[in-house]
Amino acid sequence: MSERKSAICHSESPINRGEESLNSIFTIKRFLAPHRNDNVGYFTFRHYEENKMNKVLYLIMLCFIISSCVHDIPTEKDGSFIYSAVIIDTLGIFPVDASLGYAPFKNRSVTIESNSYFESMGNSKKYYLVTDNSGRITIDNLAYSGYLLYSEFVDTLKADSTGAPDTVNVGALKAVELTKNISTNDTIYTSTVLPNLVVNEIYYAGPINKAFYFFDQFVELYNASNETKYLDGLIVARARQSLNPDLETNDFVQVLNTNQFPGTPLTGREYPVEPGEFVLIAGDALDHSQYIETALDLSHAGWEFYNPYCGEEDNPANNVTNIIESRTIDFMLNLVENAIVLADGSEWEYGEFSESGYTQFIHIPINTVIDAVDYSCNSEGTKEFTRRLDAGYAGVGLSKYSGKSVERRIPGFDTNNSRVDFINLDVPTPGY
Repeated sequence: MSERKSAICHSESPINRGEESLNSIFTIKRFLAPHRNDNVGYFTFRHYEENKMNKVLYLIMLCFIISSCVHDIPTEKDGSFIYSAVIIDTLGIFPVDASLGYAPFKNRSVTIESNSYFESMGNSKKYYLVTDNSGRITIDNLAYSGYLLYSEFVDTLKADSTGAPDTVNVGALKAVELTKNISTNDTIYTSTVLPNLVVNEIYYAGPINKAFYFFDQFVELYNASNETKYLDGLIVARARQSLNPDLETNDFVQVLNTNQFPGTPLTGREYPVEPGEFVLIAGDALDHSQYIETALDLSHAGWEFYNPYCGEEDNPANNVTNIIESRTIDFMLNLVENAIVLADGSEWEYGEFSESGYTQFIHIPINTVIDAVDYSCNSEGTKEFTRRLDAGYAGVGLSKYSGKSVERRIPGFDTNNSRVDFINLDVPTPGY
């Protein structure tokens, strides 16, 4: 088969077709040589030379046309904005400054990230600032774009109701759209993020390879709280991948693959996850580098997605098992855009069928959702989960077969906006 494919590709090469044409010309010339006079020979060579000259002129004209369509790289940005914002603490973490009349979020790192401009493939243009003593940041020469402004989360000690020190995640977040050539003054208020069990890292793109191998995918969970959580009965599901006009009004999410941890939802205590502990769920818990050198070794994974209805091999890891008997394919993520939901598993139901009538969606009530992550290489893509669960996308600019993953910028960092919460990792970190 490989020789046949090689032969076909070889015969379809434009260069080879050109060589065959040239050989044909000289074959005709050799055939005519004994019988022709000088005029015939002259005509034959002149015809060949004219054809060659026409091709050269054609290529020159084509290059000129193409070059006329290519603009120089712009040396100036499209717009010139001055953006200024004051970040105010409303949580009682920072004291009120009497001279200002508010509690400034002062001397804290702030990142402004562009939705439209990139430093490199998959890496958005970012600006790094620090708030002054009044909680203010100012930046000029910004281009037309949407921006996400967020603070790096800090751990701040305060006293809880018993007087004991506690740790609180504090930060600031706001989406800003700069579309007019005016200066902008803004006010941003701090907020807390409730720690929980979250989806911490997703590796879906596949390793760098030309064999279309992507079976080393994984989903990683993390206990960001200060108490023991339990995996018993939790559901990990993959979203449907089609436009849903009722996305923002439904009280449920529509999913396809639905896999569940063993144990009883809500009350089970057999599978604990301690504070700060990671949980690695492999697509297949084996060493994938034995098949593709650049693939991941997931033989150490404690869990794997398993479907007893498709005859796949059951590797030596605990199973997060497909619970839909009609779903006879393995848990596989789209290589560029999809969404993952983690739910408590207490409630789900069969929903409607797809337009083809082949696939039946599963409904998971939103009030049972623990975490949800929507990812897409395109920041303007179609949302697969309601913005009530995830206001943005992880993985913007990340291409398939890149060997990269998406991971929360700080373990457990969760604002329900994956564009802010996640970064693209050049090297995946399964289980840590």
